[in-house]
Amino acid sequence: MQLRPFVLPALLLVLVGCSSEQSQRPTAAVTFEEPPQATTLMHELHGSLIGVPADSEVELALLEVNRRDQPDRLLSNVKLQGRGTELPFILKFNAEKFPQGRDVELRGRVTRSGQLIMRLPAVQVSSPANQSLGPLHLVPAP
Repeated sequence: MQLRPFVLPALLLVLVGCSSEQSQRPTAAVTFEEPPQATTLMHELHGSLIGVPADSEVELALLEVNRRDQPDRLLSNVKLQGRGTELPFILKFNAEKFPQGRDVELRGRVTRSGQLIMRLPAVQVSSPANQSLGPLHLVPAP
């Protein structure tokens, strides 16, 4: 077996390996900073949705609403997948951003293939405290 056909490719590999710049390694030990402590006060609404069809998409939103019941500002939202049984949820929100003296509502909608099929009637949320809303019933969309 002749080694000549292997000599030229081996020589090229050695030259390519030597021509690349050697990366500099850090001389000091790498230290990682502690993650910043969460200064925002997160509270939550939790409960369950009754009547969510399987293979549907659920979106719950905590909204500040105006006097005409129109949404003014989104405070928090969560998206869930329906599974045909009772669907538990936890909606976290920043208690510092909760408006005092304004109407805040939890609203929800259920879609399948992009089409609205059910909705959650508005639930008044009066304070930024952690709250258990219990089982909430969905109604068919108009």
